[in-house]
Amino acid sequence: MTVSLIGSPRRTSEEARLDKNRRIKESIKATKAKRKTQTCSTFDLKIVGNKLSSTQREALKRVFLEAKWLWNECIASGDPFSYKPRKNVLVKTKDDTMDEREYRVLGSQMKQSLVKTIRSNIKTLATLKKQGRKTGTVGFTGEVKSLGLPQPETTYRIRGQKARIQNIPGWVRVRGVGQLEGWEQAKAVLTSEADGWHLHVTCYMDKEEYRKRREAKRLAPVKDTIIGLDMGVKTAITCSDGTEYDVMVGETDRLKREQRKLNRKKKGSNNRQRNRMRIRRAYTKQQNRLNDAANKTAAELLRNETIFMQDEQVRAWHRRYGRKIQHSVLGRVKSRLSRHTGQVVVLSKWEPTTRLCPICGAKTRIPLRQRIYKCADCGYTAPRDVKAAQTMVWMGQSKYSDKIPLGRGEYKPVENASESYADNLRMFSMRSAKQETVTASASR
Repeated sequence: MTVSLIGSPRRTSEEARLDKNRRIKESIKATKAKRKTQTCSTFDLKIVGNKLSSTQREALKRVFLEAKWLWNECIASGDPFSYKPRKNVLVKTKDDTMDEREYRVLGSQMKQSLVKTIRSNIKTLATLKKQGRKTGTVGFTGEVKSLGLPQPETTYRIRGQKARIQNIPGWVRVRGVGQLEGWEQAKAVLTSEADGWHLHVTCYMDKEEYRKRREAKRLAPVKDTIIGLDMGVKTAITCSDGTEYDVMVGETDRLKREQRKLNRKKKGSNNRQRNRMRIRRAYTKQQNRLNDAANKTAAELLRNETIFMQDEQVRAWHRRYGRKIQHSVLGRVKSRLSRHTGQVVVLSKWEPTTRLCPICGAKTRIPLRQRIYKCADCGYTAPRDVKAAQTMVWMGQSKYSDKIPLGRGEYKPVENASESYADNLRMFSMRSAKQETVTASASR
């Protein structure tokens, strides 16, 4: 008896394909469930430029050039959602002719990641347009600055102080690898920036383990004080004790000069490109100075036992006040302080801290141009911002006491507080008067 095996290989391959798809779906489902119990963080690894060979340097330049070709071809196809990358691409030359070029460095997964980015941008703009917002379009680009590396150990790998990137010859030296210790790598993004090339690695860690790490690294406050922070435009940060932080990092004269030169350069020329790179490097230095000032200011504020501040929408202030906010450290300091839950208590932005008197609890409407607050009931007079910060302290102790850990140092929230908020404020008045009497007697 002869058994026919016609059709068996096809069924076997089909079963293998279905089994592979099933395993992929199960893996994705398990990963999503795992990510819910983890915290995410992104670390910046800088590729050491002076350790690159000429071949590696040319390959890194080439990969971003080919990414630009792919982006423009995908847009030119007219249907990015059905576009599939090819081995070759048509490129428009300077004499307006089309020349066929080959992808030599850009890997297949890099291509897929770039096309996925285009589709995501189109969907996002469509959603914003449905919401009634004015949006542009995803069009041709003259430069691609980032490339996704979705799979660790395939598109990239890190060993010691070196990294290997898909289709880039050899290993490249990177700085900042020590940050990845104990973290699970998920993906990376290769970026081309003014100061060279960077790897931005996205990692995950268990939330409980991450909390233990932060607690171990957190420095204990050196000041047994409780302060409020008022954020504003005239003065970036004003404390309840009268201390002001108004760090401004404006554009340098060199940057302004390079920006004026850019307007006189011919579009598409090499001089214009070099001028743009000088401007990018100047902006990078400016951002580094802003980050440095924000880190120092936040570290100084975190020396206090407990900090109260309002959830101000600093991002919305940019549209109204422009460079006054952009060149300050206001938003950066707020972001850094918000991470320290427990030590920093964030009040609702709707709390009337500006109108509420910290002595008698009366509400007084005060215009923005009036910088000195004077209560209509008790006559308490103080700078507008200082008064608002003082109000935050006692409002935070009465209404937000559940957000303050009971075991934090010697601080005991509202242990002696009355039932009403007005009584809380009167306690503050009596305490302030007592302190003034002690100071006056000591001066005599």
